[in-house]
Amino acid sequence: MLIPLLLAMKVSFVDKKIYEEVQGYEARSSRRILSGRRGFLCRGDKSSQCGIRKTNGRADAVFVFGAIKYDQQRMIDGINSKVKDAVLVGCSTDGEIVTDGYMEDSVSLMVLNSDEFSFSVGYGLNAHQDAQKTAQDAINMALGHLEGKSPSICFLFGDGTKANGVDLIEGAKTVLGKKFHIVGGLAGDGFKFEKTYQYCNNQVITNGGVSLLITGDITVATGVKHGWTSIGRERIVTKAQGNVVYGLDGESVSKIYEDYLGERADELPGVAFEFPFGIIDKNKQEYLRCPVGIDKELGTITFAGEVPVGAIVRMTTGTTIDAIKAAREASEHALSGLGQGVTPAAIFIFDCCARKKVFGRRTQKEIDAIQGVLGEKVPMIGFYTYGEIAPVVEGTGTGTIGTSAFHNLTDAIVVFGK
Repeated sequence: MLIPLLLAMKVSFVDKKIYEEVQGYEARSSRRILSGRRGFLCRGDKSSQCGIRKTNGRADAVFVFGAIKYDQQRMIDGINSKVKDAVLVGCSTDGEIVTDGYMEDSVSLMVLNSDEFSFSVGYGLNAHQDAQKTAQDAINMALGHLEGKSPSICFLFGDGTKANGVDLIEGAKTVLGKKFHIVGGLAGDGFKFEKTYQYCNNQVITNGGVSLLITGDITVATGVKHGWTSIGRERIVTKAQGNVVYGLDGESVSKIYEDYLGERADELPGVAFEFPFGIIDKNKQEYLRCPVGIDKELGTITFAGEVPVGAIVRMTTGTTIDAIKAAREASEHALSGLGQGVTPAAIFIFDCCARKKVFGRRTQKEIDAIQGVLGEKVPMIGFYTYGEIAPVVEGTGTGTIGTSAFHNLTDAIVVFGK
């Protein structure tokens, strides 16, 4: 049993006095069964105590994903007051995901306990200046607490408005290695794109990055899919700087995009979520980039992630049905990756905020598709991100490897097995 004791719970704030409703979920282990679907109210500083009663008062590690509308430090202080011996990691969001489904204006927590694994966290600052160093600092701090033990997986959460997601991941790889399993996402702020927060133990930071390392022989599998289909001919990025693209094949990228959209170009920039760009970079990595801003005077498009010069670009299209199908396929891929005889013990979902915009009222359908494959009662936590971190295939033929990359408009699913 890889995670002997596990609990996922939802915390919803009721009013400005920060009352919270904690919902327990069934979690099975080889030692005991935790069960119950009781709702109850308790003060903010008692929320974690209410939750860990179901774990015999023990918490080794705590994931926290919270809505931006609440006092972030007060929220984390309340949780830490009752999980003093646990390490804590997480961030603010554009929406929360728990076993009960998709949430807004809530705080979700998952408590992990184990006699077999060790947990360690760290943080780095100044992501706007050097996101690579931010990730390096966060991971080196976490490694420093492991007393020489080797980690098996890294959860990484960065600032969604300041950090370059590509640089953040590259910084992590310089410490952990190119093939190391790095997953997570960039923090959100309710689709305001103003200020996001990252949590590390009792610290609430902004413009930074936080990491959680787990040691031990843990069974983990991922599924990464988006559901958009490439159409039209390939083009080459001929001029770009960071996440701003100027030209494709020497032509204005905004003019090409408007021609592609036709009559729907009048709906820009809102319609851009439905028509992201498919990117193939020099390492043969394939991923999506979502347009977030268009400057018609300069002829540029700003994307939610770096687009390198020389990358191959194709326009893409898709429907909510395609995206839901992709979520199901990602879940199936993760389930098969666990191996024969291994069942899901915990699910982590890092889903793009733009997908939520595309789904609208059908957002819960994607969660239903995931749970239809992995199990409705398996403890689950996650959030809607400003960019997803998950493995992709790099290279071609026999030279392919799995390496973590930065995604947009993608559903990244991480499953622990038991």
